[in-house]
Amino acid sequence: MAVTAEIINLLGATVLLTAFLLLFHSYMHSVIETISFQSVLIGLIIGIVGWENGVRELILLAGITVAFRAIIIPWLLARDIRDEYIWRYREIKTTHHVMVLGLIVAVAAYFLYMPVYDATKSWNGVIPFVLLFLSLLIIVTRRNALAQVVGYVSEENALLYLAVMLSPIPMVLEFGILLDMIAFVLLAVVLGAEKRYGPLEVEELVG
Repeated sequence: MAVTAEIINLLGATVLLTAFLLLFHSYMHSVIETISFQSVLIGLIIGIVGWENGVRELILLAGITVAFRAIIIPWLLARDIRDEYIWRYREIKTTHHVMVLGLIVAVAAYFLYMPVYDATKSWNGVIPFVLLFLSLLIIVTRRNALAQVVGYVSEENALLYLAVMLSPIPMVLEFGILLDMIAFVLLAVVLGAEKRYGPLEVEELVG
């Protein structure tokens, strides 16, 4: 049990590292590769928790997570930027000093988790809780629609990770499937708009 907990914590720390990489990367293909890797890590965490507790639903959810978020969504995004020659050299906009902002948000999220700890008496949710806030920062700081979709997928990963750590098992599978359906609809809308209008910045979407 202790070894399993250490493995999960190590994978969780690596997941946080991928969130900072998502903030740092300037090219879309690197962002896609990073979110795919992050989703694989989330799938591994869910699978380990399911295996350790003998819960088949979590093992199934781990497979769905890897298939949908680590393979299908990155493939769709990669195909979209491959069809647009401009993406080979186009940087995706972000704010200056974003890594510093990321560190500040991570520390703030840690302290915001304290009431959750008081209620649950568990530190298991602190890593996904920090990841949730970093993912929100990704969405806020990115100005390109595809990059924001990646931020939303990272946010979904954080919510699913948090649910696995803190929520009753029966609701986790339903929650994960619901998040995947929302992500698919959002991705379909954005890719449809990009196919019609070309690469979109946020200002173009709202204006």
